[in-house]
Formats: sequence, C-alpha cells, structure tokens
Amino acid sequence: MTEVSAKLYDVATFGETMLRLAAPGCGRLEEAVTLDVRVGGSESNTAVALSRLGFKVAWWSKLPANPMGRRIENEIRRWGVTTDAVIWDETPQARAGLYFLDFGAPPRGTDVYYDRAASSASHITAHEMDLPNCPIGQSRLLHLSGITPALSPYALKATTHAMALAKRSGTPVSFDVNYRAKLWSPSAAREALEPLMSGIDLLICPLADAVNIFSIHAGGIDTAAEFRERYNLSSVVITMGGDGAAAIDSEGKVYTAEPYKLTHVVDRVGAGDAFNAGVLMGWLAGDMQEGLKYGLAMSALKHTIPGDLLISTRAEIDAARNGGDGGIKR
Repeated sequence: MTEVSAKLYDVATFGETMLRLAAPGCGRLEEAVTLDVRVGGSESNTAVALSRLGFKVAWWSKLPANPMGRRIENEIRRWGVTTDAVIWDETPQARAGLYFLDFGAPPRGTDVYYDRAASSASHITAHEMDLPNCPIGQSRLLHLSGITPALSPYALKATTHAMALAKRSGTPVSFDVNYRAKLWSPSAAREALEPLMSGIDLLICPLADAVNIFSIHAGGIDTAAEFRERYNLSSVVITMGGDGAAAIDSEGKVYTAEPYKLTHVVDRVGAGDAFNAGVLMGWLAGDMQEGLKYGLAMSALKHTIPGDLLISTRAEIDAARNGGDGGIKR
C-alpha cells in the first residue's frame, strides 16, 4: 500500500488494446453478415473500471495513427481515463490488433480468435517508456499484466524497463499473470515472468495459472503463501473461480471472500479485469478485505454487461455487494 500523495495519477497502466469483433447475440462468425465492434484490452479494461470508481487513471499503448487506433483511444478516453501518453505509430505497416469472439451458450463454449501479430502495440520498445510524458513516475501505482510480455520480445523488454522506471521513481507495481495459452506456452511464460517477480509489490494470479505455469499445487490461500515465500513478494491475491478469492498482504494477514451467485451471464470477457480494479482500490486504501469484496462484486456485475468494459457506477457496485435483487426500479 502507498500513502495518498500529490502524484498526478492513482494508477498508470499500459498494454495492448484491440478492436473486438463478434456476431450479434450468439450468432456464428462463419455466417455473420454484420459484426458488433467494441474495444477491449486487459489493462485498459481495468483502467476504465478504476476511473468509474473515481480514481485518476492513465493508460497508454502504441496505436496506429488511423481510424482503428483513434477508435480505441477515443473509447478509453471517453470514460475518464487519461490517454495523453499514447504513442502514435505513423509507419505504413501500423495496425491495431483484432480479436474475434464466437459466443456460445452452454453446452457450446465461447471461442476467441486473435489477429494481432505485428500490431503496433507489439512493437512498443523500452526506449518509448522513457518519453517525457510517460506517467509511471507520476503515479501511486503501476499496473501491468502478463499479456504484454507475451506479445513479442520488444514488449517483454518494454515491460521490464517500465518496472525498472517504477522502481527508480518509487512507484509500486501490481501485476496480473493473466495467462493466454494462444500467445505462449506455460514454460515460455514462466521463463519470462520469473525474472520480473523481484519488481512486483502486488501479484494477482488465477489458481489455474499458479498450477500450470509455476507448478504451485498448494491450493487456495496456501498458493498465495507459496508465491510469497518463493518469490519474496509483498502481497498476493489468488482468484479461485467459483470458490472466490484469497489474499495475503504485506504484514502476512490472510483474507478470503466468497463469489457472488451468477444467475444470468451476458458476457464473461473482462470480468477478471473488473476484479482487478476492485483489488487495486482496496490495496491503495490499505484494505485488502474490501478490495476482494469489491473485486468480486465488480466481476459479477461485468458478467451482466456486453463488451469488455465494466460500465457501472459506485452505487450499482455497492448495491450488488449488499445483495441487490436486480429488479426494475421505477
């Protein structure tokens, strides 16, 4: 936890944000004649959710200087997130990453198809972290995810350098492992992420990723304890799906929280990022228990909203925390 200071931002974050294309409803991509276009990326999803909670947040990435890049930047900025540090790629090959969603309802699952190779964001360099308007040193917290270093060797070096800049400026770092099997293997992820652990103050990791990437089979709160001991981490949060979440803070205190019951799922994408926003809110306030509870409430709400972004209010989140029935309010 950091004390409230005169820094310009509460949280700064960077990473690839893409255009998301999906057939309307639960239609199939292969027969779609129209596609819904939305914007989504793990770090910017968390940034928007934090902004909706009233925090000052900065997000940046490298975007193509074309209508696709402007669509992405406009969508993030419209929700109150500062995007002044976005790096505009004016090269002829500049492109935004795309991802396609083939939605399904049980028993059919939802498939994600990436078209993000050689995107502008994947070519972000360590040198570009040194630009004068880089918000790392102006923030109380730098939030990163394991998606960015998976994009390319350039992005891995940029992530490493960003963490070095954070350490130099005294800015704590939170890191969501956020493993993507379609981007790299578990062994490649472990090889890249383990050297970063020494620069992380708050680690967020799904239980499945702890097993598959780091070979930690302890389970529940014991997984958080194993991470903390193995990598000398300050605070660790473990998400456990239907079993909620568990955490250990910098003083070794243990916290757990139960998930919220989901009766109708509209869109699961971005739920983990909404959870992260709640956790970061709690961490910044020095209240990990509240962070877990808010995170799980925000994750549950995200399941009810189409798109990657949690477009909600603090009042709605509080109502969900207090067991709101979701009925019509007249």
